[in-house]
Amino acid sequence: MKKNLIKGRLGGFTLMETLLAVALVGMLVSIFLTVFVPARGMVQQALTKQESERITGILRAELATLHSHEQAGEHEKKSSPNKYLSTFDKGFYWLLKSKRPNTSIVIFSYRADTSKSPRDNGSYPPVPPSRVVPGKNSQLVTVACPMNDPIHKNDIKDAVGSVFIVKMTQLMPSSNGEYTLAGNPGIIKGASDPENYFSEQEDDAWGGAIFYRADFYLMSPPHPARYRTRTWAKMGRPLFSANLSFRR
Repeated sequence: MKKNLIKGRLGGFTLMETLLAVALVGMLVSIFLTVFVPARGMVQQALTKQESERITGILRAELATLHSHEQAGEHEKKSSPNKYLSTFDKGFYWLLKSKRPNTSIVIFSYRADTSKSPRDNGSYPPVPPSRVVPGKNSQLVTVACPMNDPIHKNDIKDAVGSVFIVKMTQLMPSSNGEYTLAGNPGIIKGASDPENYFSEQEDDAWGGAIFYRADFYLMSPPHPARYRTRTWAKMGRPLFSANLSFRR
């Protein structure tokens, strides 16, 4: 009888041993949370900053590029809302498109089907995500264009990753040397077309520069039809913002 009792006690833990084990585990968890959670937050913050800089860079690069399908005709003397004589004119009209979300600029990526013939603007149609075979007749491309673009508006539903909506609001220099919002988005003070716009800054040797704040919103869900009646007031707060400019 005594032998059985002794064997049973040797095979288990006492209450004191259990309490010490729980305390030790709790201390280790506390140390883990103290050391690794802040580190994880710093990594996420760095990735968020990197992503915002990448998206901002895409917008900046697009406004510095005039694609062949965007160029005004050879005999055109002025730009139109969709055909431009210069990248400055393109930026001017793109800013005007920010009056409402459903005409503003969107930035997204999709997987292009390079086995198909290119479209009128030189881009390839998308491969639906359910049919994507990585590395087979497709490539990932990034697009910045108006949401109501006649070609790319149908590509948004096949986007890979996030789709961003850009609100562009002009910035004006103030007396203290800083810049403030000129008013509502999609409005440029001083001219209704790029030919009549000239900067009021005395040190602007180029004769025209427009500064603006770009606010980036997440398009969720990524369906342009859902934004036909949406206003900026209903978009909430932007994910991030950047002060940018374009000039003649």
